[in-house]
Amino acid sequence: MSLQTVRNVVLLFSNPRWSDGHTVPSTILRNITALSSQIAYSDDILGNITTLSTTSVSTPNGVVQGLLYVPDLPSGDPCQSLAGSYIPPNVTRRVSLPTTSYNLIALAPWINATCTQSFLAAARTDPLRAMLVYRPDGDAGQPPDVEDEAWDLGDAGAWKTTNRYPVYAISGASGNEMMRQLSFYSGDLSEVPFSDQIVSTYSPNPADYVRVWTELTVTTISKTLPLWAFILIILGVIIVVIAGISLLMHFVQNRRRAALRRRVMRGEVNLEGLGIKRLTVPPTHIKTFPLFTYDPPVSPKTGKFAHSKGRRSSEASGIPASPITAVRNEKPDSAMDYQPACIICLDEFESKKTIIRELSCGHIYHPECIDDFLCQLSSLCPSCRTSMLPSGYCPTITNSMVRREYGTRRLRSQGTRMRVDVERGRSELSSWGKSMKSHMWHTSPAKPDGSIHLQDIRLPEQPRATRPNTVGSTNDHIQELIVPVDETNSDDGRPPWKRTALKVFPGFR
Repeated sequence: MSLQTVRNVVLLFSNPRWSDGHTVPSTILRNITALSSQIAYSDDILGNITTLSTTSVSTPNGVVQGLLYVPDLPSGDPCQSLAGSYIPPNVTRRVSLPTTSYNLIALAPWINATCTQSFLAAARTDPLRAMLVYRPDGDAGQPPDVEDEAWDLGDAGAWKTTNRYPVYAISGASGNEMMRQLSFYSGDLSEVPFSDQIVSTYSPNPADYVRVWTELTVTTISKTLPLWAFILIILGVIIVVIAGISLLMHFVQNRRRAALRRRVMRGEVNLEGLGIKRLTVPPTHIKTFPLFTYDPPVSPKTGKFAHSKGRRSSEASGIPASPITAVRNEKPDSAMDYQPACIICLDEFESKKTIIRELSCGHIYHPECIDDFLCQLSSLCPSCRTSMLPSGYCPTITNSMVRREYGTRRLRSQGTRMRVDVERGRSELSSWGKSMKSHMWHTSPAKPDGSIHLQDIRLPEQPRATRPNTVGSTNDHIQELIVPVDETNSDDGRPPWKRTALKVFPGFR
């Protein structure tokens, strides 16, 4: 509770009396200050107040009120003589108040740590609502802050929680004036200031009391947080959770990109072959593929071209072959043996005239055809779809590539299982059908002597049809050789809100 204002007024209390066999307690008869401020003490302290402790006390309507008095120190306390310099001898004490148990407000000077502890201990036995203290130096300014060492009692601040009432500090000037007024309103009705005017105006009983009543206006400091604080906390928690999830997903996605990058560099994943990313081969790497002169030798048995590998262009020109060249010329039949024509332009190779380029997979093409194809259209061999990219090469891996490669891998694994189940079912169905036929028709398998070997049948060779060699048909044929890549499923084709979500949450689907 933080003290805002202090208001002192003078009230007229009735003296408890005996009536009809029981005691009638004291009651408040008049607020003399409110009725006539000219004949009673009145004071309002609106500032220069420091809250020292805020021990919780119920405060209806934010007001703490009670009779003002000075606690009695125990007999023999050494602070009695020291406090006598600041407390008048006829000040209002507990014995000077009506016997009815009213709430009390204590007033005491802050002389030193020992005397203050004595006043605090004496007030604990009274029905106290609050205690006002002041430094008796007469200063009218703001008391020191609560953390100032002037309020240190040598117990590490334990006094603030030991007492069951709040403690407030007022200025020295206000405390001295309140102590002086308490010395005027401690006796009977005939001894208070303006006693004659009070008697003539209100005609009180001579045994009635006229005492100082203090009202403290306090602001209760709620320990619960306001609604806006709860909203900010909830928003902060949500932001922290979102940021944590986003960082975690970025970390996981970064590891997935790194794993896919390593697999691509090792040649385990063909991005273009999976239809994920269109790639082209650097021209410098294309030049590393060897050139040959197409020169198929004639087979001595058949008298036809055996379509074996031709010689390198260097060998055809009379340049001595290197050991590597010799090894390559001695290789057994390769994919080139079955390529009498370039499948890009569909023109047949001419023996000992056509210069061909052999790819790493063994397929051969016209250099001008395959160079433009790999450099501008695709990084895959038009025949076998093998990647011609340099070893260890990998394009920039994106989250979209990771998602599509993962989805393709899952679909392929499911397709493999389905094919295995289908083949197993077909095998079982075939064996069951053969068993049923053997039991129903008593059929026996054909004899080996009467079997027909298809490999022994030679069909007459048909003349090769003349292929049209137009620009339109060639372009259409080249487009058929390119592996289709679906670019519409990339992140660029998604709605704007989904692209934003993918930037924050890379694993978002």
